[in-house]
Amino acid sequence: MKKQFTSFVLAILFGWLLGCNSNPVQGPDQNPNQVSPAVQQIQLLELPVTAVMTLAKKYPVASWVSADSGGELNITGRSQAAATLSIPKNALSEDQYISMTLDDSKLQIEFGPDGLQFNVPATLSYTVTGLNLSSVPVGTGIKLYYCNQKAGRFEEMNSASITYDRKSGTLTCLNAKIPHFCTYAFGYIKR
Repeated sequence: MKKQFTSFVLAILFGWLLGCNSNPVQGPDQNPNQVSPAVQQIQLLELPVTAVMTLAKKYPVASWVSADSGGELNITGRSQAAATLSIPKNALSEDQYISMTLDDSKLQIEFGPDGLQFNVPATLSYTVTGLNLSSVPVGTGIKLYYCNQKAGRFEEMNSASITYDRKSGTLTCLNAKIPHFCTYAFGYIKR
């Protein structure tokens, strides 16, 4: 039991050290010479800043997942955000630790080990409330993006269902396909 716990802790630390960079690409308001034009059109959503500051900025969870039976990770952050990652059976080539981290300052989720490819895509369901969505133009769809570190930009993912309610500040993503691990974020195309 002690050996398994030690392996678990080491896997989490290793994943954080080798995982996606927490700020892998430049935001749209930064130097245009460092950002591709496609990135400048994407506006990533951010969580609201609260009056009570906490030291915790990221909320991680990790679990040992069997390749034969699959598994599920659930996480809740400070900002009324909750995510579930479902890994189907035979999606993994081998049993391994899987991690998921909610970033408490951005509307981003980091998965590890970084770069892991699935035989069958995992699915992500995510809900967050308390967002200020007034900057999202009426009629604009919010999309799920993944961080393509080689290209230096976020790229759109196919999502089964992403809805938002401007009045309640709620965003819900249901059963988004996750074919590989890296950083994922929500945003929209600026017009």
